[in-house]
Amino acid sequence: MLTLFYAGALTLIALFLAFKTIQRRLGKGVLLGTGESFELLQANRAHGNLIEYAVFFLILTGLMEASGQFSTLTIGILGDIFILARISHAYGIFQPESSSMFRTVGAVASMLVLLIQAVLALWVSGAWLELIIGVFKFLHSNILWLSEITL
Repeated sequence: MLTLFYAGALTLIALFLAFKTIQRRLGKGVLLGTGESFELLQANRAHGNLIEYAVFFLILTGLMEASGQFSTLTIGILGDIFILARISHAYGIFQPESSSMFRTVGAVASMLVLLIQAVLALWVSGAWLELIIGVFKFLHSNILWLSEITL
């Protein structure tokens, strides 16, 4: 049920950001693109960026929940951090100085949550070990190949 909660929360945030984009489009008279408007670009990217990251978050959250390998607390902490990070990021984008601390903190925290989820997904799926073995085999075959070169 956590995935359902986070899907609902992220949808509300996405709708709010879509509304802000529509407001700015109507205010600038631009129906497609950003029309050289920095304010419209801000709104457009705040909305688009949320959508780009939320997809991976929701897929990984749903799979983590369905696997039964993770506690509700673990999934909840990652989810709460992600929601706060996305709000911080959107708030930061709408600031006059679009490289604000809120935007940076939001972006970094979002990426960290996704990185943690991805690593946990690989670990639990057993693919982690196969990936490491594959990397070692690749390196070993390339090292042997390199050692055959005579100078």
